[in-house]
Parts: sequence; structure tokens; C-alpha cells
Amino acid sequence: MNSINGGQVFNHELDGWSVFWESGSNYRHWCHQIKNPKWDSLLVVMFNPGSLSGDGANLSKDTTLRILREVCGAANLNPYVINLFDYASASPQKLFDNWEQRDSNSIVFGKLPLSIFQSYILAYGDYENWGQRDTEIKDRQALVLSYLESLNEILLPKNNSGSPKHPMIWQRQKLKPSISSFLKAAPN
Repeated sequence: MNSINGGQVFNHELDGWSVFWESGSNYRHWCHQIKNPKWDSLLVVMFNPGSLSGDGANLSKDTTLRILREVCGAANLNPYVINLFDYASASPQKLFDNWEQRDSNSIVFGKLPLSIFQSYILAYGDYENWGQRDTEIKDRQALVLSYLESLNEILLPKNNSGSPKHPMIWQRQKLKPSISSFLKAAPN
């Protein structure tokens, strides 16, 4: 795996998966989890990086990445996570408190190797409705979607607000088997 945004690329093995990511300072630019190199990669658009950043000391603590391994693994897909904002913090409020640092040196989406994907899912949650930076979040969502126009969106269940459900919600609402089925049935 190569750097796409000037950070350092790390790799760790966890639960039979090879987990690669690019980090720099307080940022994680992307994370690609590979169970089987013959499987297709699915682009997963999240809000901001959680526990995994830096050298990966917290990789095993990142529940969202674990849920993605479970759900995508059951669908024979390797999840490639990219975020609306690449400031790494397990607390979205910390991102809001450090809003001026939300991105590193550039927007990562413009540098993605889109040719390795056929499909993507949105899984960034309901943060545009928190009353903090709502317009800026919606503007970023629109920008990101413009980069992904050539890919197929796999539609998943949404929150009551119409926003995509976060993987933690998939788990709380016991939707993981259904999400895997949606992914498996979709063209990848």
C-alpha cells in the first residue's frame, strides 16, 4: 500500500485480516482492511477516524473497524474506509472542538485510487444534525459525493433523519446480518 496524502503507511494483522492505514500527526487518511486479496474492495465513507491512528496501538479497540470486518467479511468484501474529515479522534465532539484542524494538508478524496472500487456505502451517521457545523458537514458530503459519481452506491438502511446509519447503530439495532446481505446482493 502506498501513501496518498504524504503520511506514513502502517500495517498490522488482526483477527486474520491485514489492516493497512495512512497516518500523519493527528490524522488518519484511509484504512484498508483485507481478508482475502481476491475479494473486491468496498469504499466505506465514514465521518472521522476513531481509535486507529498513528502506529496502531489502538487498532484492537476500534469497534467500528471491527464491525466493518464482520459485516464486510460475511459479504466477501474488503472494506476501504475513508472519512469526510481525517482528524482522528474517537470522540466526534473533539473534532468539533478542533474544527480548524479537521483536514490535514489536503482533501483525501481527490487522491483516492477510484479504479479499485466499483461500489461504495455511506456510513457516516447523523452528525450533520447535531447543530454544530451542519452546513459545513453537508457541503463536505456533497463534495465527496461528487468525487464518487463514477461508482455505484449500495443503499443501506437510514436513520429517521434520512442520514446513513453508522456501523455502531448497525450493531445496536442488530442489523449486521441484514447489512451483510445487502452488500452481498449488490453488484460489486
